[in-house]
Amino acid sequence: MPLKLYQRGKAWHYRGTVAGRRLRGSCKTTDKAIAARQIAEIETREWKCSFDGPQAVLTFAQAALMYRAAGKSGRFLAPVEDYFRDTLVKDIKLQRRQQEPARHHPGAGRYQFRGGIGTLPAYPRQAV
Repeated sequence: MPLKLYQRGKAWHYRGTVAGRRLRGSCKTTDKAIAARQIAEIETREWKCSFDGPQAVLTFAQAALMYRAAGKSGRFLAPVEDYFRDTLVKDIKLQRRQQEPARHHPGAGRYQFRGGIGTLPAYPRQAV
């Protein structure tokens, strides 16, 4: 059953099943056209997640929110959260992680970020 729009008060809401998952929520808008576009995006995201796995749609910002919601410290997330905000977690590669510390600490040399494993910098390794 695809997602259906219905009005509750002034706001539009959706409910239905996509890829075997029951979804319900508010579109937080009073315009039906905007609400219809939002549910189309939600359906697309859910089908993509179903076919390609959750890593296909998980952004760094979403992962950071889930990490904090689990009661973990955001101490190491704060400096890199803006840099990787809308990047998919699966697209964050070693080279990008190595470039990140230099952006926040331009005067620091390579060995100030050196971690315990080879030449992998410790700072970004803690954030991912």
